[in-house]
Amino acid sequence: MIIAAISQSQQILDNIRQFLTESDINHPFFHNSNAENPHKILTINGDIHQVPAVAEQEHPDLLLLESSVNETSELQVLGNVTARFPSLGIIMLCSIQSPERLIEAMRVGVREALPTPPSRESLLSAVERFQQRIKQASMPIGKGKVLAFVPCKGGSGATFLATNLAYILAAQENKRVALIDFNLQLGDAALFLSDSKSSISIADVTRQIHRLDGAFLASSMIHILPNLGILPAPNEPEKATEIKPEHVNPLLQVAINNYDYVILDISRRMDAVSIQALDKAHTIFPVLQQTLPFIRDAKRLITIFHSLGYRDNKLQVIVNRHDRNSEITLDDIENTLRVPVFKSIPNNFSVVDESVNHGVPVFKLAPRSPIAKALLEISGELNQSTKDQGRWLKKLFAH
Repeated sequence: MIIAAISQSQQILDNIRQFLTESDINHPFFHNSNAENPHKILTINGDIHQVPAVAEQEHPDLLLLESSVNETSELQVLGNVTARFPSLGIIMLCSIQSPERLIEAMRVGVREALPTPPSRESLLSAVERFQQRIKQASMPIGKGKVLAFVPCKGGSGATFLATNLAYILAAQENKRVALIDFNLQLGDAALFLSDSKSSISIADVTRQIHRLDGAFLASSMIHILPNLGILPAPNEPEKATEIKPEHVNPLLQVAINNYDYVILDISRRMDAVSIQALDKAHTIFPVLQQTLPFIRDAKRLITIFHSLGYRDNKLQVIVNRHDRNSEITLDDIENTLRVPVFKSIPNNFSVVDESVNHGVPVFKLAPRSPIAKALLEISGELNQSTKDQGRWLKKLFAH
């Protein structure tokens, strides 16, 4: 792998080279390098304006860039480079920025931001995460399917859809389903299906990530059905900081190996943890409603997804609380977002309100309601696509 580092500080460049070349067999970063095929490290004393030349001449796999990204023109430089070299990974080294500015950087292809000067551990971990993402992209899909629900705006109903689809897949399709609440600071997915509380959360599981296996994961969940478990978000928001990006892949890999479907309820806040989870997803469901603020935020979110390398076939837009008489039509939404609407969920407020208030799945409460039927349709299509894929694989290996 070719890694290029650009900074105006020679000290930072020297530290980066030292961090990336000194031998430490205990760190995963060095497992992908050996004496015959070492990582190639390039250090360039300069700023963001050197990026195009470095990308064109050296063709690095990963760029470590020290920049404040305070100017719009700097973001345009990065955007132009990532458009020409879409496989180039960029890790930004910068002082603390506002969340809005960091999101703008992600829109032009920045995958992660680290404080400057970076510590050895933070740098190696970030580079290792990039390596893992590249490795996963070339690997065959695992046994379980990962479905991620993301609200385009607060109040979209993404959690309701994620939890109730999980219930239907387990209850009707007889699938083994794990629902993981990645809304780490304000997650309440478990309340949508049960009034049970758990003293164990995703933070407790990741704290013991070194001993995580299928049995440990199952024992940490709230079990709604024998084949449906929820791993809740922490009860105390401050515990969210204990969950690190490097915890996500091991957690999801164990879930994939033990469940038919792994459903993720993810907040709209794009940080390193969320992106690691979204990278692992086979399908991302952005959820919005038929109002301009929702559509505006959906367009921003989809732009970020595109900048992160997610193709349109990975994105399945869901319009929740669909009203056929609304001034804004589904065609209007598709024309604005430039991606098709996968499904529309009818506005069934009274049933949803009762379901949420009592913590009872809508399919159990009102199985013949329009919203239950819409979720059944999604469940059936997901299950059918899995069956079709299985038949294709059997046919492939039969020859």
